[in-house]
Amino acid sequence: MIDTVVFDFDGTLADTSELIINSFQTVYKKFLGAEKPVEYIMESFGEPLKITIEREFPQPFEDVFKEYRDYQVERFNTDVKLFDKAVETLQYIKSKNIKTAVVTSRMRESVVNALKDFNLDKYFDVIIAVNDTVNHKPHPEPLLKAINLLNTTPDKALFVGDSKFDMECANRAGAISVLAGWHAGSDILKKQYDVKYVINNLYEISKLIV
Repeated sequence: MIDTVVFDFDGTLADTSELIINSFQTVYKKFLGAEKPVEYIMESFGEPLKITIEREFPQPFEDVFKEYRDYQVERFNTDVKLFDKAVETLQYIKSKNIKTAVVTSRMRESVVNALKDFNLDKYFDVIIAVNDTVNHKPHPEPLLKAINLLNTTPDKALFVGDSKFDMECANRAGAISVLAGWHAGSDILKKQYDVKYVINNLYEISKLIV
């Protein structure tokens, strides 16, 4: 019986794709002199920002981080929207006394502020951010930490995400994988990672916890 639902944030609860792409294009243009193809940027969706920046840019990395984060802070409230039925889904889940968590590759301050901006923080029992663990998605540590803090087991937990990092994390943790199927390439991810469930909107989660 499902007693826990764990969510990724970017691309799962909130549509941050345009903001992330534009943030990367800003730093690519400033620090490397040219933008990158959108498809190239999207390959790193779900990866911790630190890993991406240290792979893509020369030192000092701090300057790149600052430019990226300054752009995001400036544009977040205008460029980011919740996906359809996000609030209704969370309300339903909590009405059924299901435990909830967010496991994200964002920094804690960033995800806490984002949840507060959308008035979603009240729906979550646990938040695991990138600076809360040694290892990061697709390693199972962040998801297992959330599950342990919620005093449950992986076989009773849904992990809802949109990226290859999320699906591999769910599989390695032994949790039940749920893929946000409204993104391009979801059919490929379903096959590659043997995804248990694919949903077409967030409220379809309600059918999985009855």
